[in-house]
Amino acid sequence: MLNLRMKPMYAFLPLDLTFRKKIHWTGSEISLNLRGLATCLYVALILNLIVVTVADETDDCKIIKEKNPEISKREKELLDRLRPLKGTIFDTSDYKSTEKSDYFYKLGICTRAVKSIPHSGVVQFNSSNPNGNWTIGRFNATKIMGGTDWILLSYSNGDPYSHNCDATNRTTNIMIVCDPVNLKGKFQILEERKKKETDYCYYLFELSSSIACTITPVKKGLSSGSLFCIIFFTLTVTYFCVGFLYKRLIIGAKGIEQIPNYSFWRDFGNLQADGCDFICRCGPRHEEHAYRGIDDQLPKEEDDRDDQLLAM
Repeated sequence: MLNLRMKPMYAFLPLDLTFRKKIHWTGSEISLNLRGLATCLYVALILNLIVVTVADETDDCKIIKEKNPEISKREKELLDRLRPLKGTIFDTSDYKSTEKSDYFYKLGICTRAVKSIPHSGVVQFNSSNPNGNWTIGRFNATKIMGGTDWILLSYSNGDPYSHNCDATNRTTNIMIVCDPVNLKGKFQILEERKKKETDYCYYLFELSSSIACTITPVKKGLSSGSLFCIIFFTLTVTYFCVGFLYKRLIIGAKGIEQIPNYSFWRDFGNLQADGCDFICRCGPRHEEHAYRGIDDQLPKEEDDRDDQLLAM
């Protein structure tokens, strides 16, 4: 009897997959140990999954290198601002109220818009043709610039035009504008520029998002002057209402005497005048005498002109 055995090559792995298959021939029996083969298949499957995962994680925007290092530094800072949106996919169409839409678009922020198309940043689809789609921008050829409330993200190196734009590659510009409220706001196409006589063609999209905002929005509220007026008038109304009820119900006052501190408010004008006179006037004050002299009490002599005329 002939007995051949294959020793396992990966005995160190915690895997116990042993298959024994016996083949009966006339006068012989061959026993095959397939544990090593099963282990190899298992390891190959794991390595394949790791490679696929790493390939997916490397999908990210790649900046077209600039000669100026300051520009490259600024672009990296702007890419960091895009982090909350990375991996997000948006879609829109060129639908207009007066026209039927034939095309729709998918945008991936530093990720594949269509998983089966490598580096597909933006893909255009033809609704009337299931096989009609074009990659109009790839995120491995990215340019980015920005300001205080906007970011312009550009994907270039798309599929070439067939008849327009001198057969150049398609380019897509995504204008991200400030929206303080929404992280993932409205996404729409603004313009598609393509002409036969020029090679400067592009697709222009607009996306509203809070990542484009660098200035903290001012919260609208009441000013300090408004708060003072509200408090002042509230206290004044409370003072008069409570005082009126107290004097009417507790003291039993009637008529104008129901006003709280009536005597004070009656003399309030005079008190203001006295205070203004005391503070503002710097000259000597003319005070009235508390008594009148004897000469002041005697009537003045009047000229009796008739007597003088008679004497003459």
